[in-house]
Amino acid sequence: MATLKSNHSPVELASRWDERTSPARFAGNDDVLDTVYRAKRKGNNVFLIRKGSVSLDPFTTVFRGRILPCGEGSMIKGYFSKRAFDYVLLAILLCLDAAFALKASLMGEMTGEAFLWCLGFAVILVLLAIPTPFAVKRYTAFMRDITKDE
Repeated sequence: MATLKSNHSPVELASRWDERTSPARFAGNDDVLDTVYRAKRKGNNVFLIRKGSVSLDPFTTVFRGRILPCGEGSMIKGYFSKRAFDYVLLAILLCLDAAFALKASLMGEMTGEAFLWCLGFAVILVLLAIPTPFAVKRYTAFMRDITKDE
């Protein structure tokens, strides 16, 4: 769970969110292939995803949150996860891995080495479902730029 506090009112923070995440702001601003944040805001609900130089960046981290009033100001509160499609794909791959391991063990062909390969593949798939600390740090830095006073 991430919480970023701001001295701005919720309406002003929503306006800053829209201005800072506007697609026009990213059009050709980077020296090297653009690092673009795509964002959506519906009422107080916000969504942020980083799009790299690759058109389809699988297993990219996303932020889902809300702009909430907090004392004199407001805050952005939400969580980091992956896209829903990524979780569906990971579930399908885990099921296929489990089916392969089960079939091999029923046939009597499951050796210790084959078991370790299946287990290793499953561990890698589970690790893909966890947002990396580096991505969380980048997103948080970007959102701090929105919440800070100027």
